Amino acid sequence: MKRFILASVLIFSSISLFGQVFTGMDEIEKAKKEGFYTYINSEEKYVIESWKNYLKKFGKVEAGRGGAINVYQAKISDISKDGLTLLSKTSEEKNKTKLFVSIATGPDTYIQNGHENYRDASNWLEEFVKIINLEEDVRTQEKALNDLISTKTKQQKAAERMIRELDSNKRQTELLTKRLEETKVEKEKILANQEQNKLDQKANEEAIIQQMQKFEAAKKKVN
Repeated sequence: MKRFILASVLIFSSISLFGQVFTGMDEIEKAKKEGFYTYINSEEKYVIESWKNYLKKFGKVEAGRGGAINVYQAKISDISKDGLTLLSKTSEEKNKTKLFVSIATGPDTYIQNGHENYRDASNWLEEFVKIINLEEDVRTQEKALNDLISTKTKQQKAAERMIRELDSNKRQTELLTKRLEETKVEKEKILANQEQNKLDQKANEEAIIQQMQKFEAAKKKVN
């Protein structure tokens, strides 16, 4: 029973260790190469930049044909005490970046599943994955921060616009209130003039009657 549990733990550990790394073949500089690869949740341009920086610790990084990234005398102590030939390339697949690495320990001898250095090479590649995942988290958090700052800026501009709109509304209200008062005063003047006109008409009618009486009286004197 103990052996079964131990075996299960070892199997689980093996799956966890190589869960991100797979063996296979790919074409680098127009030649099929054996090696191993992983998928990274980051844009290819970021993977390339980070991968180059990572490889600089182990030797001179050279650009190969077709976007290959190579280190011909790589000194990776975590994998081997001897110099290694490392060829690699990146490609985009289903919103992820595939990083393929071919490491030769000798002529036509490549690290693959079953190779004595495969576990160390896989761990070494997974260290890079951890690094770029941390970098991607920084980019994600920075984007989230910038989005919040952008939202804040938009909200501030909206608040300033509403203040201007309120000021404009206040001025319009004041103008309308002033105009209403002027209209009220104008109405009172019209009403007063209207009353005066009635009085003037009445006085004029009385004056006409009186004048007619004087006119008739004057005519009678002539006759």
